[in-house]
Amino acid sequence: MVSTVEKSLSSSAVRRALLVGVVVFASCLVGILSRLPGTLAVFWPANALLLGILFRSPRSATPLTWICAAAGYVGADLITGGAWESTVWLNAANIVGVASGFYAFRWVGGDDRRLTSIQSVGYLVSMTVVAASMAALVGGIANRVLFGGQWWDGWLLWFSSEFVNYMTIVPLVLTFPSLRRVDRDPKAVATLLRRSVVPTALLAICIILEWVIGGAGAIAFAMPALVTAALLTNVFVTSVLTAASTAWTLVLTADGHLGLSSEGVSPVSASVQIGLSLLAVAPIAVACVILERRRALEALTQAVTHDDLTGALRRDEFLRRGGSVTGAPDPRRHSGRPVSVLMMDLDHFKMVNDNLGHRAGDTALVSFADQVRRNLDDKHLFARLGGEEFVVLMAGVDLEGATETAEMIRRAQAENSSAVLGELGPTVSIGVACSPHGDADLTQLVDCADEALYRAKKLDRNRTVALTVAS
Repeated sequence: MVSTVEKSLSSSAVRRALLVGVVVFASCLVGILSRLPGTLAVFWPANALLLGILFRSPRSATPLTWICAAAGYVGADLITGGAWESTVWLNAANIVGVASGFYAFRWVGGDDRRLTSIQSVGYLVSMTVVAASMAALVGGIANRVLFGGQWWDGWLLWFSSEFVNYMTIVPLVLTFPSLRRVDRDPKAVATLLRRSVVPTALLAICIILEWVIGGAGAIAFAMPALVTAALLTNVFVTSVLTAASTAWTLVLTADGHLGLSSEGVSPVSASVQIGLSLLAVAPIAVACVILERRRALEALTQAVTHDDLTGALRRDEFLRRGGSVTGAPDPRRHSGRPVSVLMMDLDHFKMVNDNLGHRAGDTALVSFADQVRRNLDDKHLFARLGGEEFVVLMAGVDLEGATETAEMIRRAQAENSSAVLGELGPTVSIGVACSPHGDADLTQLVDCADEALYRAKKLDRNRTVALTVAS
C-alpha cells in the first residue's frame, strides 16, 4: 500500500517536472523569436512563467524540476543556434534570478500567492525586484564577457528587462483560475465575461490609438482601460489585459514606432521598461483593493442577513425574501405553483441547556441546522426565527413533498441527536403548511404552519402535522 502511494507520488512529481521543462523550453523559443538582429529578446516570458509556477505551487520546486527547467533553457538556445558560452552565461542569469525570487519568498502564505489583497501586491513587487536584481548581478558579468560593456550598464539592462517581464507575466500565472472553480460556478464566469467586454473593447481602442498616434506618451494610453478592468472585473482579467498592453507597447517601442527605441544590446531602454513595470503595478493594485472591498462587503452582508451561530437566515431577511417568493404584499403576483412552509421547534431544548450547559445547546442547534440543510435544495429559504425555532419556505413543493421532507428531517434529527447527546438529545416537532396554488401570502403560510406545529407539540412532540392553507 505504502509503496503504491510512493510510486504514485513519484510519478506525479516526474510529470510535473517534465511539464515545467516543456513550458520553459516553449517560452524560451517565444523569447528567442522576439529578438531583433544583434539584440537580446524584446520579450522574455520564460523566467516569469517559471517563477509564477513555482511560487503558486511550491511543492513543484524539486531538484528534478530545476534540472528539467535548466534543460529547457539550454535546449532552446542550442536548438536555435546559440553558442555555448552565451548559452551558459545568459541561462545562469535566468536560473539565478528565478531561484532567488522563489526561495526568498517561499514563506509567503497561500492567499498572498493568489494576489488576494493589497499586501500581496507588496510581496509580488518585492519578489520581482529581488529576482530581477539577482539575475542582473550575473547579467552584468555577462555584459562584460559577451558584449564588452560595463558591469553597471549590464546590471541595469538585465534588471529592467527582467522586472518588466516579471510584472507582466507573474500576476497572470498567480491568478489563473482553476478548472474546478470554473466548473463549480458557471454563472459567475458568465457574469465575469460580460463585465470584461467594456474594458477589453476600451483597451482595443487604446492600443489602436497607441499605434496610430505614437510618441513617448503613448505608453500610458492603455491606463484608463486597465483601471476600468480593475473596477469591473477581477485580478486575473486585469492581469491578462495588463500583459497584453505591456507586450504590445514593448513591440511598438522595439520597432521604433513610439520614438523610444534604444541602440545597443536591448532594443528597449531601461527607462521605458521600468516605466512599463510600474504602470503595470497600478491596475493590479486597484484590482486587489476592489477584491478586498468586495470580500468585506460580502462578510458584512453575511453578518447582517444570517444567524451567527447556525448560518441560517435571520428572521427579518427571511420575511423580506419570503415575501418576494409568495408575492406579498401583492397576492396577485403569485406564480400559481404550490408554496409550503415548515415550522420546526426542538423538543425539550431547555433540558439540554440546564443539564449539559449552553455550549452543548449551541452544538445541538448547529448540528440541527446542518441536518436541515442536508435535506433541502439551495433554492429553499431556511431561517432561524429565534431560540430553538426554525422555518423553511419551499416554493414549487406541494403538501405531500413538503411533508416527506419534514419527515426526513425529523427522523434524521432523532437518530443523530441521540447518538451525540444520548437521552437528552432533542427531537424536533414540525408543522407543515401548504398553499396549493401559491395564492396565500407569507403571513398566512407561517400562521398555518405555526398552528400545525402547535398540534404536533400537543400530540407528544417528535412528529409532523400538515395542514392546507384555507383559500
